[in-house]
Amino acid sequence: MSNRKLRDSNIELLRILAACGVIVLHYNNARIGGGYDAVNDGSLNQMIMTILESVTICAVNLYVLISGFFMRDSMKRDLLKPIGLLTQLIVWETIFCLVKELSKGNNISFNVILNYLTPTYWFVFVYIALYLISPYINLVWKRLDDRNKNILLIIWIGLFAVYAFIPDMLKKLADDKLMGASTVGLEGSQAGYTIVNFVLMYLLGCWLRDREDKGIKNSTGKLVLLFFIDAAVIFGLTYLDKLITGDPIYYTIVWNYENPLVIIEAVLAFMIFKNLKIGNNKVINRLAAASFPSYLIHVNLLEYCGIRKYVTGNTGLLILHIICSTAVIYIISFLLNMIYDLAFRPLFSFIEKHWKNRTYSL
Repeated sequence: MSNRKLRDSNIELLRILAACGVIVLHYNNARIGGGYDAVNDGSLNQMIMTILESVTICAVNLYVLISGFFMRDSMKRDLLKPIGLLTQLIVWETIFCLVKELSKGNNISFNVILNYLTPTYWFVFVYIALYLISPYINLVWKRLDDRNKNILLIIWIGLFAVYAFIPDMLKKLADDKLMGASTVGLEGSQAGYTIVNFVLMYLLGCWLRDREDKGIKNSTGKLVLLFFIDAAVIFGLTYLDKLITGDPIYYTIVWNYENPLVIIEAVLAFMIFKNLKIGNNKVINRLAAASFPSYLIHVNLLEYCGIRKYVTGNTGLLILHIICSTAVIYIISFLLNMIYDLAFRPLFSFIEKHWKNRTYSL
């Protein structure tokens, strides 16, 4: 969705790793992959999964931050792009719905298909909303001086990250919903699955682009150290949450996307990869094309990975299984995306040629 012409292969690599991070998160997810639902509580396997969760939990925030970095200067939006995203979602989920449900002998209904489209793919709809309003965000950002940009970020982070996290934490500790106390909505921050958090990450991307324009850089070594310290704190707080509340580990609020630690982790990861000197690597750039399709496809493949068997087995095999499952799913997504491109490129080329007024700009 961002302007890929400006991208370096180091950021394309980060996009691949972020996509793989989402696969790992859903591998662990108690409802999707089933990892946390099956793993023995307090086991070494659970600890390994939680370490990986602590490192990859910033993946979704990273996607949005990257968009802010590369779309900061763009005042033009093409309506064909969100249509393209929705088309991919509908095509893939309809295909998987038909294949999986019919093979099980189940009936297909509108509700069954709708179940495949939501709520797992909330990201698509919120991201499209951000894409459509982002020129107006850019316009405001460009008209602010450095001082007011910093003030805007401080206010946004304070209201929608730091403070927004507090009511969620208190309502869990006090077993009270604290209705109306959140700055995000009546039901709290919704774990950061909101346009509010997406705008925050987008603004941070704009801010990082400003830093690059000014030639401001940080030591890669220090950034890596800070990243792992941050991930270690997330890991420790996850177990502290479990200890205090007695809830299953996957009920933690530490993994909320609006958690300042998760936001910081995304910023640090981006800064680390921005410092890399990979140059223009065609293989990485080509593989990165599957980063979004992998998000749509991987959920449908995880159930065939035998996750429950491996999370209760040998720890070494579990680690190998997570790595191999993630890599294979990403490669399958890449190959399926090539087929999708071949099938739908002529259609979208035709629409692009004949729909002249599909763009708007400021």
